Formats: sequence, C-alpha cells, structure tokens
Amino acid sequence: MKEILHFSHANGFPAKSYRVLFDALGEHYDIRYIDRLAHDPGFPVTDNWPHLLEELTAYFETHYDQPVIAVGHSLGGVLSYMLSRSRPDLVKKVLLLDAPVLDQYGSLVVRLAKRLGWMDYITPAGRTEGRRSFWESTDEAIEYFRHKSLFRNVDERCIRDYVAAGTQPVNEGVQLVFDPDTEVKIYRTLPHDLHRHPGKVTVPGAMMYGLRSNVVRGFQLRHMKKNVGLKIVATQGGHLFPLEHPEQAANNIHETLQAL
Repeated sequence: MKEILHFSHANGFPAKSYRVLFDALGEHYDIRYIDRLAHDPGFPVTDNWPHLLEELTAYFETHYDQPVIAVGHSLGGVLSYMLSRSRPDLVKKVLLLDAPVLDQYGSLVVRLAKRLGWMDYITPAGRTEGRRSFWESTDEAIEYFRHKSLFRNVDERCIRDYVAAGTQPVNEGVQLVFDPDTEVKIYRTLPHDLHRHPGKVTVPGAMMYGLRSNVVRGFQLRHMKKNVGLKIVATQGGHLFPLEHPEQAANNIHETLQAL
C-alpha cells in the first residue's frame, strides 16, 4: 500500500494545477489534497492564518487515521510547517517547497510592514489586487497566462492545467475560481509569529528551494537549517519549480522524503 502524501498548494494555484507533478509522484504515493484552501467561509483568512491552519488540521483529523506525509508549496508549505509544529501527531514527515520560515528579525519586519500598510510592497499583494479575472474563452486565458512574467518558465502542460483547474465557465467566457480578493488577503496576513515554536521540528522535515527563487533567501536557509532543524535541498527552477520542472521536482521530492 502506498503512503499517503497530502499536498497543500500555493496561493492562487488550486491543487489540480499540479496534475503533472501528482502524476509523477503517484508512482510512489497516494496523493491527497484540499483543492482550494482559504475558500471555506468557516475558515476565514485572518492575520497569521490561524483559521487556515484549522482548515488543514480539520482535514487531517477527519480523513486520516494515522500520521501522513505533509508536503506544501509556498502558502501550502508554511501551513504544512505550522501543522507539524502544532499537531506533530498528525504528520509523519514534512516537506516545504520554496516556503521560508521567518526568523525573529524577518518576523519583526513583517509585523512592522503590516502596521505601516507596506505588505503590498514586500509581497505580491500589490500586483495581485485588481488583476484580470475574466476571459472570453479558455484559449484566451491560456494565451494570457503564457505571456505573464510569473509563468515565463512554467511547463506548457502546467499552464493548461492551471487554466483548467483555476477557471470556471460563466456567461460568455471563463472566470477565476480562486477569488482574487482572498489571494490578496492571504499575502497581507502572512504569519509573523512562526517563531512562537522555539527549537527544532519534532518530525523529520526538509525545505526544498528553487535555485532561481526570488522568495527564499540565503539567511532564511541558514535559519531553517540551524534553528528549525530542516534539511535544505536545492533544485532547478524558481519559486514555481513544481510547475516549471514537474517530473524533476517529483523525483527530488521522492528522494528527499526517502532520505528523511
């Protein structure tokens, strides 16, 4: 029987956007996920994401009768880490994909940015607010995202999967299913209190980052290795490496999990 691997997606990317990655990982694992985190009104987006953690915790408690592997990309990686610290009894291993765990200095910067209203400058919130959410056809949406800088290096299959998973038919066109206002709110409420769990993780854990990532910095990697106890693994690509090089990412994820 295959081990269960619960995958938590990045902000704005419904889980089915990762179909190619999941297909490759499916050789070794039983892949499970919540398709759209932060869209259940029972778990609203608030400062430091306590209710998003509750949403993930509730899913683990309800669907799994034993600890399972928790893997998450960006938003999903931070939530997987938070779960591993608050409820280690639910997590067998944890793997963060390009998801930094802030130290006390970084947390202070984020906390100050929130107070001063600067989160739109230090996160993608400012670029996300008011972004386009409707297209006249699926083909138009694919062409639109193909030319966006964020998707410059994303595999063509993953762009198509993102549009298929991330849009829904509406009158005379297609519309995003991941609410743009929710996406912005997630960025603006980024947790500044991750250091409330001192010491190292109590479950086997790692953080895999893209060599061209503009999200994870060297000092964060040192903090996560020295103070948090995560194994640090580099892989080809940028912040979206699971969608840029999905088969290679899947192979590296499997090797990393096997080594934990």
